[in-house]
Amino acid sequence: MAALFHKHRGISLVELMVGVVIGMIAVIVIMQVALTFEGQKRATVGSAGALDEGAVGLYALRREIQNAGYGISDPELVNCPVHGHSQLQQCNPSDPVPAPGQPVNFRLLPIIITQGPGGAADNIAVNYSNSSMLASSVTLQRKFEGDEGGKTPEEIRLKLSNAYGFAPGDVVVLSHPLAVDSAGNRLCSLYEITGMVGDEAEHQFSCYTKPGAPQPDSSRYNKSGGLYPNPLDPATSPVYPVGARVFNLGQANVSSLFSVNNNGQLVLQSQMLPGAAATILFENVISFQAQYGFDARPGSQNNMQIPAQNYVIGAGGYSNVIEDADGSGTAGDTGDWMRMGAVRVAIVVRNKYAERPDAATGKCNATNTLPGWTWGSIPEAALDPLDTDEWKCYRYRAFETVIPLRNLYWRTAS
Repeated sequence: MAALFHKHRGISLVELMVGVVIGMIAVIVIMQVALTFEGQKRATVGSAGALDEGAVGLYALRREIQNAGYGISDPELVNCPVHGHSQLQQCNPSDPVPAPGQPVNFRLLPIIITQGPGGAADNIAVNYSNSSMLASSVTLQRKFEGDEGGKTPEEIRLKLSNAYGFAPGDVVVLSHPLAVDSAGNRLCSLYEITGMVGDEAEHQFSCYTKPGAPQPDSSRYNKSGGLYPNPLDPATSPVYPVGARVFNLGQANVSSLFSVNNNGQLVLQSQMLPGAAATILFENVISFQAQYGFDARPGSQNNMQIPAQNYVIGAGGYSNVIEDADGSGTAGDTGDWMRMGAVRVAIVVRNKYAERPDAATGKCNATNTLPGWTWGSIPEAALDPLDTDEWKCYRYRAFETVIPLRNLYWRTAS
């Protein structure tokens, strides 16, 4: 039988088209899988990042806020307007040329919450001492005047009832009910100790060496010639009589301001160093909210209790502002601050990555409810001022906690 021979004709057009179609289908499937995986990864990584930012941010805030009031929870010191002066000298060739001096004016409050306008993020200022001596006070044994003109070296020193724990570099605050301005407002004064002569503390505007320091440092809070004239009232000079109290706040007393900048970053700035640059702590923070917690039960209380509710007169709770917690008729006086025992805080963080819009509608639906916390939420006008609904392309996480102000609790119980 004759053998049959076939010609090799290669791939036909139909076979080629079928192969192309199969290849295109495979590419589409692979792309779809890749896009789905990318979307899941974006959501997962973004959520994990938001959780990390919120958890770390809340932990750091809790640690800092718990220190509020340390060393400054004495009723004579709380709410006292402190005035001083900040100026440096060039003590070493490597030191930068110092900027002009500036007045320093603030109130000694354990914590100050400034509500953001229109639902914007709040600011929290935390104040405390870092003195290893528990910032316990001693008394003056000799009258001290803020005006140093014509005074002897002994007259411009702070003669202390007990100098134990005081050292060069410590920052001290003087307080006395009779130290007032011409309007009768109580004053506290800020100084930096530059040397000890027996039981007397010097506070000169000079270069001096702190214990253990390798080279001299400049005093910061001592104005040459004293604090006269009083920057809060130029017609007066603060005078502190015998018995005035001297509070040692340590060498690096803390006044920290936490806020959220326009880049969604939680930043920390020192209020003890005028003009100091802010330090970026965390990213992707959308909102930062806080409220004071008060014990407003009638009568004198030595076991502070703050109910978990919005503020109610005669009971207490949480409020955006300082309430008349002691029932004196004046909101914001020292008695009200002494009845503040906690702060509740909420941080809202956002995923770093936006999620893709819905394929069918072309609109984002990752989040459809305005992010919020127990006592409120972010107004849409603050979250999306251009009304573009871009905020719906992101996922959000809210973190809340109640932070007891332990130093005020301990003060109440003592």
